[in-house]
Amino acid sequence: MKLKATVLSLLALIVAFFSGCTTPVAIDPMTGQQQTAQYQGGYFYAPLAADTDAIFQATIREMDKMGGLLRTGEIHKNNYIKIYARVVGDKEVVVRIKQVAAGESEIRIRVGALGDLPYSQVIFAKIRDAL
Repeated sequence: MKLKATVLSLLALIVAFFSGCTTPVAIDPMTGQQQTAQYQGGYFYAPLAADTDAIFQATIREMDKMGGLLRTGEIHKNNYIKIYARVVGDKEVVVRIKQVAAGESEIRIRVGALGDLPYSQVIFAKIRDAL
């Protein structure tokens, strides 16, 4: 009986973590920009005022410049582009760029299996500054 209750409690906690935990993230408090992002279920989401192709070029250029980050591949689909990389410690980094409107895109970053908000913010800041 105790094992069943423990398993159900753990399952409920996991479902709540991956589906309901959303954290608003201030992008650049140093410059006073009002732009914010979301961090949900280990994914960092942020809007960018640029087309997908321009963001893609800036992303691969900045990822190649970052020390300790090795770009391993990319997938180009009709409505998004995914860029894959590895960081020290063999954590996978996935950056997805999706066009949401003309001149407006959304970028999604995930570092590792559970996510890494500080490192995701660093990657995003470098991409945003390169645009």
